[in-house]
Amino acid sequence: MGNSYFFESTTYWSEGDERAHFEWLERIRPVRNVQGEGRRLFLEIDEDRLDADGLRELEAIYRRYEGDASQLAALKDKITT
Repeated sequence: MGNSYFFESTTYWSEGDERAHFEWLERIRPVRNVQGEGRRLFLEIDEDRLDADGLRELEAIYRRYEGDASQLAALKDKITT
């Protein structure tokens, strides 16, 4: 898959919060798959579908759910508009 994109040990404050996280991820255009494994939530990102809006959404969700946004740095060079 190339680069690894994931959230580690995310704290959810309610079942609705957890559901909102998954639903938001599923609405982001370049996100192809979301899969939990242990304490990690892995994302499969289709870099060919990535645009500025998709990257902005990824950055927002990483900020909101305290993910390591440095994982997204490599994507900034791959944006196609």
